[in-house]
Amino acid sequence: MIRAITSTLYSIPATCTLVALLVLAGLVPLAYSQQAARPDTGASAAKVPDFSGVWRTVREAAVPVPKGSTLRWVPAPGELPSFKPEYAEKFKTVQQSRERGSEDTEPEARCLPPGMPYHMWAEYGLEIVQGRDKMALFSEWMDAYRRIYMDGRKVPKDWEPSYYGYSTGHWEGDTLVVETVGLREDTVLDRYGSPHSDDMRITERIRLVNPDSLEDKFVVNDSKAFTRPWEYTVTYRRAGAGNDELRENTCTEGWKSEK
Repeated sequence: MIRAITSTLYSIPATCTLVALLVLAGLVPLAYSQQAARPDTGASAAKVPDFSGVWRTVREAAVPVPKGSTLRWVPAPGELPSFKPEYAEKFKTVQQSRERGSEDTEPEARCLPPGMPYHMWAEYGLEIVQGRDKMALFSEWMDAYRRIYMDGRKVPKDWEPSYYGYSTGHWEGDTLVVETVGLREDTVLDRYGSPHSDDMRITERIRLVNPDSLEDKFVVNDSKAFTRPWEYTVTYRRAGAGNDELRENTCTEGWKSEK
């Protein structure tokens, strides 16, 4: 009997030896042992890159603000989406408001989340915590927190539009492909206040260019607001020792509501 048990154990992978021993001893149901011994053939079984860590956005040189303008930033040629007339007019109205020094069209000035894809500009750093079934992205700016689900789940039928929408991802080789839907229409796309509709859908392709460089390629589709998909790329550099911690950035501590 002992010889039979020993022979059986030698044929079982080491990770399952304890469970097998308990089964043979009659202490654990066979059904449980079969579940525990089942090989993992999902994403965790594949070798995927690890994005975990703190990343700093690589910025392009800012476009000079025209003399006499009160705007803080102006877009570079080709940087903005190609708006349909209705949304081009909305963008023009935003710029006129900002030229007057108003912050009414800047959600973050009222301590509201930056929305998507603005969140991924990661003004003060982005921390990625990567798991097998979910990825969490923390931005120091506005203490923003975004989730990407990678366990095959679908967007809930009762999902209400939100600042960061609902993101699901899957691996295509060494690239994480992320689809985001369900975004609030009253958010902005970027620091220029670019508008969008409730039809917006975002696709990201995130990959490591090298161990210390991360790339996020966006394709933003919005058939109501854009004449064609809007494409752009954000790159990040891995933060080194001494610069790899995010700090609290609680907007409301410095915000006073008008009475």
